[in-house]
Formats: sequence, C-alpha cells, structure tokens
Amino acid sequence: MDTNEHTELGDALRFQEWDVLRGNPYIDIEKGTLHLHLQGINEIGLPEPIGLKVSAGVIIAMSGDYFGGKEVSFKLPSICEFKENPKAFDNTGKCNTLGKYLIKKPVTGNEEEKLISSYQRLANTNVKQSDIDTIYTINNANYIPFSSTLNFYVQQLMFALRVKNYSDILNRNIAHFTPWSVRVYTIGHCIALKYARIYYELQQFLAHADYQSENSDFNALLQILAQIPKGLDRETLEDLAHRYQALSLGMEFFCFHYYTDHFAAGHVSFMGDLRALLPQRFGVWGSILVNNLHDELNRIMVYTKRIYDPTPDKSEPPVTAGGDGDFDVANNYFNKQACLAGMTSSLNDLHHVFNGSKLPEQSQYGGLEQMPDIDYQYRQPQPLLLLGQDKKIYYRTDLNTIDTLSPSQLQATYNDPLHHGYTELSNKFAAFSLVFKLRVLPFIYNSQLKTLTTEQLKLLEAEELELNPGRRPIPQPPIVLGQKPIAIPVWQQPATNHTVTQALLKNGILATSGKNRSLKEEVLQVEDTLSMHTL
Repeated sequence: MDTNEHTELGDALRFQEWDVLRGNPYIDIEKGTLHLHLQGINEIGLPEPIGLKVSAGVIIAMSGDYFGGKEVSFKLPSICEFKENPKAFDNTGKCNTLGKYLIKKPVTGNEEEKLISSYQRLANTNVKQSDIDTIYTINNANYIPFSSTLNFYVQQLMFALRVKNYSDILNRNIAHFTPWSVRVYTIGHCIALKYARIYYELQQFLAHADYQSENSDFNALLQILAQIPKGLDRETLEDLAHRYQALSLGMEFFCFHYYTDHFAAGHVSFMGDLRALLPQRFGVWGSILVNNLHDELNRIMVYTKRIYDPTPDKSEPPVTAGGDGDFDVANNYFNKQACLAGMTSSLNDLHHVFNGSKLPEQSQYGGLEQMPDIDYQYRQPQPLLLLGQDKKIYYRTDLNTIDTLSPSQLQATYNDPLHHGYTELSNKFAAFSLVFKLRVLPFIYNSQLKTLTTEQLKLLEAEELELNPGRRPIPQPPIVLGQKPIAIPVWQQPATNHTVTQALLKNGILATSGKNRSLKEEVLQVEDTLSMHTL
C-alpha cells in the first residue's frame, strides 16, 4: 500500500462518540480527523510530547516505511519451518497455520521493547514536520513525466538520500507481509492496550484516594512518580493520564501501518517466504523480483477471505483485493471497507479499556477478525513466482499471459510446477535474465489476465460450488461513492416469495388496481395468493 493510501485510510477513521477524549490537550479532532501531539518516551520511561502534531493517517504512513525497522529483529519462523514441524512451535496442536500461531503466542517483554524502539524512531525530538513534508514531496513528485518506471527509480534514489536508514528498512521489511504482519499488529495492539489501561487507572487514582491496583505496570509507575518532585500532584497526574491516552493511540496508529499493508494483494501469502528467499538465493536480482511479484499481484488482484474470524460464516463471499496505487479502485471497495472496519474494531478495544473494561485476550483483539489472506477454495490468478513443495522457486513460463486457476489447478501447480506452466529459477543468471525481461523490456513482456472461455468458467464455477455449497456470490461494488452495493444475481436459484411479492407489487396486475390500499395490505394479499398457489 502506498504512502497516500495509508494516509487516507488513517484520516478516514472517526471518533464521534469518544467522549473519553474530551479535554485531552494532546488530542485534537479537526473536520472529523484525529490529530495527535505525538508522544515520545523519555529516559525514565514516561510519555513526553515531542513538539510534533500529526494526523492519524500521517502516523500510519510514516511508520514502518520511513521510520522504524527494529521490528525486523523479531525471531519469527518461516511458513516452511512451521509447516515442517508445527509441534516445535505449538505443542497444543491447535494452530494449523503460522498466522494463528503468531496470534496465540504470548507477547514477550523483549518483543514489546523492540517495537517501542521502532516507534521511537518516529516519536523523537529529532523528527520535524519538514522531514515528513520532504517524504510527501518526494512521494508525489513526477521527476520523469514520460515514464512511471523511471520516475519510481528516481523517487527511490531520493528517499535513499533523504531518509535515514531507508535502504535498510526497505530491504528488511518482512514484517509488512502476511503472516508476520499479524504478529506486529498483535504486539503493537498489546502495548497500546497497556497504555490505555494506565490512563484509566490514573483516572481512578485521581478519583479515589484509597484506590488499589493489581496492575504491576501501574504500580511501578507510581513508584517512579514518588521519586519525582511533585510527581504525585493532581496536576501532574492529570497531565500524565492525557499523555498516556495519546501514547496509546499513537502506538495503535503506528502498528496500523503493518495492519493496513496486510490488506494489499502484494502482501498476502502468494508472497510468503519468497520475500526472504528470493534475495537470499539471488541477491539484488531476487530483491527486484520480489517487487515484480508484489506489483503484479496488486495490479491483477486476488480473492481473499477472513481467515482469522473466530466465528466464520461459510456463506460469506470472497473479497477481491488489490494493492498499492489501486486501493481506491471500485473492485477493491469491499477490501478497503474491511480494512477500515478492522481498524475501527481494534480502536474500540482501546475505547473500552479507556472506560474501564478489562484487556481482551490476544485471540480476541478487535482487528484480527477482518484480516484477510488467500482464499484457496476460490479461483486465483496464476502468480508470477511461486515456491514449490520441493522448496525450489519457479517463475511463470509465459510472462505475458496470466491464467485463472481453479482451487485444484492451483494445488496441482504447487505440487508440480514444471508440468503446470512454470520454469525453475535455478541460478543468479536466470534471475538476472528474468529481471532484464520484466524491467528493461516491459513493452514486450507485459502480463495480462486471460479471459476465461464459457466452458472454462462453467467448470471453474462447478468446482467452487462443490467446495463452497451455499456461498453467496461476490457483490458488485458501488459505481458511485455511497451507493449501496448489489449482489450479482444467481439465476439458478429460485426466487423467494418476498422477491416475487415485490415484483408483483411493482409490475403485476395488483399494482394497477384502482382500490386504494396501504402497502401492508398489498403485501398481505399477494402473499396470501402465493400461499394458495403453493398448497
């Protein structure tokens, strides 16, 4: 997801009924958009304003891509490692995927320290508004008007020259991809909830002289304050409570960068271990191929489902997901709405804790329900690169044509890529050759999604129906913003009595009757007629 899309998503979040934010001098809501006086963390571990006021969207956009990087130090297993021996990580046997294990695994103090350190790369007094303005200027610049590819390279060069550690952050950003982004969100949300709880307990401590807490973090804070002159004064405590509330939101927005990246097609499990393996095996050429796979998936879109939903609805249709630069297109409408809904649910966790609720269990974090991944029981585009069951990397032999694969075809492709349209990427020269074709000769090698024939579509739909009985069709996205989406009609299914009733009321003989009747009377009469015909 690109910088402007991250910004737009964050600034679209709304806090109308958050009365608990009123009176906080470090939080402003301007034209519906929340702005924070960003809180750093001083040498004794207390939140402290750094003199920078930014919107929620700016925090989401800046974190991870431009400020951060320590989160790559998390020692997380690869997908292959987990699949080979899941019991080595989860001895309960309850986690059948790496993502579910990363949600369940308790957050450690070391992980919290690393993410807080990453957050402090943004939230410190050395970061100025001019630094952020420079990033947006480069991001929106059109240095090479006649070539978007060359313009992108110049932008990357400018970022490398103007943004500290940019190249390192870019080359070691596996935490931005599924399923590792799930872990970063889980850690960040855990930290934000702890800060939210401290805010609430400070309010209780101010309201009740005899307040006693079982929260070790809060009690440790009181010990620190007791050693500071006027540290336990009412004015000091009120201000500190407001700072913790702002810090809680700041940390939440910071981890939302990784959360929102999770919704981009180029970050789902078609990438997976390839994000690390391609550079490891093929050096700089592998890194470029990561970008090619990422960009193609974002462009052609994939079909996803909510794989971490604790109460899944099997009738729920798949969601079409796009990515960087295409996140606002019509076909990505439902994916974008799911992303906003997930962030809103996650923020509601903080809202509840601000108001005194207990901290939710990790597996119940609000944002998890909406997080998507590839729906392997629905059609998918043929990926540019894949990691076979033999752990070898393969590329699509026909670089110009992208077939749509049924679930069984996709599985067969992973099992035996060489006999399903793929060639092994065996060495660095082969990787260089592939990069040369894709990057230097894009006018020759320009991939397009192949249109299915009528027969292919019938076979594909039959397999999907067998795998997903009773599943609703993908609804059409709204053409006009705000328009209510409508589902694609399934002609094979008989109309319900209600549907027939509405049609008769609008177009049938009953609609032309001269007798004045209420709509309720019309409906009752038509339904009586239908009931008579069904007897």
